[in-house]
Amino acid sequence: MIREAPLVTEPYHWLMGGAAYYAQRAPLKWIPRWAEDYGDVYTIGSRLGSATVVADPELARQVLVEKYKRYLEKGRSYAVLRILMGNGLVTSAGEFWRGQRKLTQPAFHRRRLDAIFAMMVERSRAYAARFGGDGAVDVAPMFSQLTLEIISRAMFSTDVESEAAEVSRHITTLNETALRMLRQPWRFLLPRKFPTPLTAREFHARQDMDRIVHGIIARRRKGDDSHDDLLGMFLSACDEETGRGMSDEQLRDEVMTIFVAGHETTANAMCWVLHLVSTHPEVAEKLHAEIDAAGDALDRGDLGAFPYTRQVIEESLRMFPTIWSVGRRCVEDDELGGFRIKAGTTLLIPIFHFHSSPRWWDRPEKFDPDRFLPDRRPGPEIYFPFGAGPRTCIGNHFALQELIIMTTAFLKRLRVLPDPGFKVEPDALITLRPKDGMMLRFEPR
Repeated sequence: MIREAPLVTEPYHWLMGGAAYYAQRAPLKWIPRWAEDYGDVYTIGSRLGSATVVADPELARQVLVEKYKRYLEKGRSYAVLRILMGNGLVTSAGEFWRGQRKLTQPAFHRRRLDAIFAMMVERSRAYAARFGGDGAVDVAPMFSQLTLEIISRAMFSTDVESEAAEVSRHITTLNETALRMLRQPWRFLLPRKFPTPLTAREFHARQDMDRIVHGIIARRRKGDDSHDDLLGMFLSACDEETGRGMSDEQLRDEVMTIFVAGHETTANAMCWVLHLVSTHPEVAEKLHAEIDAAGDALDRGDLGAFPYTRQVIEESLRMFPTIWSVGRRCVEDDELGGFRIKAGTTLLIPIFHFHSSPRWWDRPEKFDPDRFLPDRRPGPEIYFPFGAGPRTCIGNHFALQELIIMTTAFLKRLRVLPDPGFKVEPDALITLRPKDGMMLRFEPR
């Protein structure tokens, strides 16, 4: 018998009129707890609306993979991302999304990543050389700047470095705006087509950013030179069936999508990797041994020489998945696990819950890179840090390559240690970021 998903009634927020207030403030605490109390499919609501949580891996797989056409539209939270990205791959839906995915996919083929490998290595080593013996350092802003530099050069080569730096600064401003909107939903009601005292900084950042990006695109369209970068690939992309390429507005949105998605998630992931390495000296010792034994493998572009490094990164992404959840909106009446899902329902797929529940993992609180040995790798139904199905993150190989390079570049010359007085706390906003930064100490090896 098909039934309605149970509604969470405790705790109840007297003003917001439901439990959604608590899910927004502390999802890592409440979503698993409610799964124990209400089951694998339940609804959280407030006076502003409701969302249905799918906390069973098989049902989540139906939403993301098997029945994805019924759940292609994104949830309301993606309105925040549109402020940064426009209608790019992350925020678009339907036929438009399918067309854009087809056009952009070749730019992220593994062979294309070889062209930017050396740049990633050079930038990572340059940043690693700045540290050692200077006390505790907040690495969060440093990794944010490093990953912005890498994605800037990957997108625009090196001929527009000053303009790429301006785009980076404006992205920082818009990131801050998006975070404020998540914490203060009333900001959704503010006008964005003209500046107000509360939106002027965001408005001018968007204007300047659009001017810069559209200017770069216009110069590239007029020029005869070819560029072996992501923008060059986007400009030359053409649908074989229709002959259609990307419009200037589509190019702008994809450039901004890659900029935002290509630095925020990777910067946060590096913070979590080094945090875990700093608090597990036995893991650090094995990492240093592997990196030392690999010799010049990084210069030769041989990431296969660092299997344990990859295991450490994958286990870190299990414990602290930077994409901690994904949202979908049902476009056609459906049934999941005996529960009715009506068209228009917003669904939340809590990736962090699948990565951390003792139902599916032995001692999930333990940091154990050996979970990712070839004969022990978990299945994709309980481990999917880059999403699942057709909408799997298009830059997953780019991100893994970047994380391996940064980890090996830093640990080749540095030993990372925790700051005893600093409390590490995850903050589940757009991404799973360290709430108050990440203070670490570095010593030269």
